[in-house]
Amino acid sequence: MTQKIQIGIVGLIAFFAFHGLFGQLQNTRPEGLKNVGLDQKLNSQVPMDLEFSDSTGRSVLLGDLFNERPVILTLVYYECPMLCTMVLNGTLKAIRTLEFTVGEDFDIVTVSIDPGETPGLAAEKKAQYLDSYRRESGSRGWYFLTGEEDQIRQLADSVGFRYEYNEETD
Repeated sequence: MTQKIQIGIVGLIAFFAFHGLFGQLQNTRPEGLKNVGLDQKLNSQVPMDLEFSDSTGRSVLLGDLFNERPVILTLVYYECPMLCTMVLNGTLKAIRTLEFTVGEDFDIVTVSIDPGETPGLAAEKKAQYLDSYRRESGSRGWYFLTGEEDQIRQLADSVGFRYEYNEETD
């Protein structure tokens, strides 16, 4: 047998073994997580006409927050006890180490995926994270938004962010 054929056979065996294992892992996934995940949406456009409320309760179009600076988009919910808080804390940790500054060199748009959350809660989170960021310009470039279910879903779908509400754990 030539080396190319051997490598091909080993590759096929590894592929089928992994595929079988992956299929088994997908089948053992808890029911509430079967529709949760991230899909790459390279070169797709975020709908800029989506309307949200900012942390003051003012209505804003998403496109008004995407200007001449690059934007980091984070989808979280503000009362999240685990992962969303880790995402925001990780974002904060990363941007504090940068020479680039939020509100001058780039912006952050944080959108709650929970339609029940209010601009007041967004204002609390914004104050908390801006206080920890410790750069004055952050208030001009880090937006904390809330919105209606259909607007949130359209945004999440456009970036490949799949999530599901779990009533049991809230």
